[in-house]
Amino acid sequence: MASIGGLFISTAALAATLSSTAYIHAFSPSLTIAPQSKSSTSTLFNRAERRKKKKKKARSFVIDDDSDDTSASGTTITKAEPILLGGGEAGYDYEVGESKIPVATSTSKDVKKAPSKLDQELSGKRIEEEGVIGESVTSPASVSDMPLEPGQIQPDVSTVTTDPETGIARIQQGKYVMDKVTGKAVILSSLGPEYRLAQMFPGVPEEVRAQYRFDWNTVTVEEMVDKLREACTVPLKNAEGKEWLGIPPHPQISNPAVDFVLANRDHLGHRMKKTLGRLKLRAQSQFQKKEALEYRQLWKHFMLLEDHISAPFRQMLLNAEGKIGPNFGNLDVATYCNGELYERTASYLVMKSMVAHWEKKYQDAKDLEEIPDSDFMQQLYTGDPKRYLPDPPIIFRLDEVSRIVIMAQKMCKAFVDTPELFDDLPPEVRFIESALSIQGGTALRQFTLEEFCPANNIDPASLREGLKRLYQQMFNMQIDPYGDLTMTLWNLCEATSVGTDDARDPYEEYIANVEGTDYASNPGFFQTYTFDHDKNSLVRFLDSAKSIDGSTATNPEEVSRQIKGEALELFGFNFGRQDSSDNAKKEETKTYKVPEDRAIGRPHMMGWLELLGDDEELGVDGEDKEESFEADKWEEVKA
Repeated sequence: MASIGGLFISTAALAATLSSTAYIHAFSPSLTIAPQSKSSTSTLFNRAERRKKKKKKARSFVIDDDSDDTSASGTTITKAEPILLGGGEAGYDYEVGESKIPVATSTSKDVKKAPSKLDQELSGKRIEEEGVIGESVTSPASVSDMPLEPGQIQPDVSTVTTDPETGIARIQQGKYVMDKVTGKAVILSSLGPEYRLAQMFPGVPEEVRAQYRFDWNTVTVEEMVDKLREACTVPLKNAEGKEWLGIPPHPQISNPAVDFVLANRDHLGHRMKKTLGRLKLRAQSQFQKKEALEYRQLWKHFMLLEDHISAPFRQMLLNAEGKIGPNFGNLDVATYCNGELYERTASYLVMKSMVAHWEKKYQDAKDLEEIPDSDFMQQLYTGDPKRYLPDPPIIFRLDEVSRIVIMAQKMCKAFVDTPELFDDLPPEVRFIESALSIQGGTALRQFTLEEFCPANNIDPASLREGLKRLYQQMFNMQIDPYGDLTMTLWNLCEATSVGTDDARDPYEEYIANVEGTDYASNPGFFQTYTFDHDKNSLVRFLDSAKSIDGSTATNPEEVSRQIKGEALELFGFNFGRQDSSDNAKKEETKTYKVPEDRAIGRPHMMGWLELLGDDEELGVDGEDKEESFEADKWEEVKA
């Protein structure tokens, strides 16, 4: 018996088939055929014949010269090899031309399986699948890390660019942090490691500190804002020789402003940012356009100062990420974390942030395991929402997260247990490690006063100031993965300040709405209002969404039908309503009635958000508007 093309036939039948026609086909170059009866038929021959008639093509065959002797003596005939055509039929390469079936060049054992997301993270790499860039153990899954086009290399410097698909401006993360003042990569000092440490934790000389420092026991927010504006205001002169006092045009800064911010860094930071933003909105909501523009200019300038001051710190942590990430799982931390003091400090902060971040993800994963499926809303706002993406670029399952968090803890412990790496770090940095093992605020304050401060030859007030300065630097880092450690730092600042002068917080009445909800009683209040949202807007859809009708929703299909019906109405589909076109136009032009549970008594369409118009983007209105945004036409007047 022989098997050809999946058919089992005897050798005698095969020979009979070949000798029953003038056309001789050889299935193998080494096949010898013996003569048989011409009356024999073959299924394989019939298929070939049918194919010949269907295609209506003339076939040409090359037959050996001694083919006449084949039936008598048996000769090895060299012919074309059979191939599969698809559909289970056998044919020949001269019938179909070049084969459409790819030829295997390797076995399945030779193909390397793509590493899983967990394997990529454990190796210290970013998750990357089909061009989508995900998280790593030290870096977030951020839109800023995605290339604008597939295969595009990461730019040298972080910059703001326009997405070609959406037309929306976004940050594109580069290899180096950009100093917004110069528009170029941050330059770390070339004068030595001590100067780089000073860039990491900047300060000012004692005489400058004495000139600008707040008296925190008595200072008010109004005084802080006035002093900040005064420090930022310098004599300016344009190319035509005109002189005036003002805040330098963006993105320029002055030395007095930098000195002022550094002298009060522990009391400014993000709480001053929030306060300036609320004061701007407060003036705008009272239709005080000039005052709103002035607050906007000061707010923008202060954020520029914060970005400029924190840029070297961010660059140092970015450098540390580049060392720790690829070495994830390597407990010989001295081989890649050793270096100058500023480098080891950055490495510790990256490691501690990594631990805090993955511990939070571990807790979220545990909570999701325990939340019942019926409580969908609880599940929805627990953990990272990126897990709902079709192919999430993150690790979020409990068994996988647990492996990463355990290794992160081991790496951080190995760093702390290595004296040459940890023991000479700044006191406020080492305090984090000790403080987080103490339960309760009273015990923490007792440890600070009786043990840590005496052992490190530092007074408690200086330690609290150092913690707050570190907090302000960390607050300028991205939330993921630094947000969890940053909030821990804030809690330590609050806990160690209890019972001291530092516990006073003049910002609270401006940013916490604790004094009331009107202009007279709340200095940070501004009146919000409702809008005439477009008929097909998502807001209006949610306002008009009905509860599922329990009397008709008797099964999941009916529930789905009701939800889909409302969703389709959002896009303008009318489900059988007989409203005339006139009624529809009338409905569209009348004022939109906001549901009371969302309006909660607020006014409708006040319009103050549009008060500034183009000045919201351009800056202060007035005769100096043009000069104030031509940075190449001004200079600071020298005293």
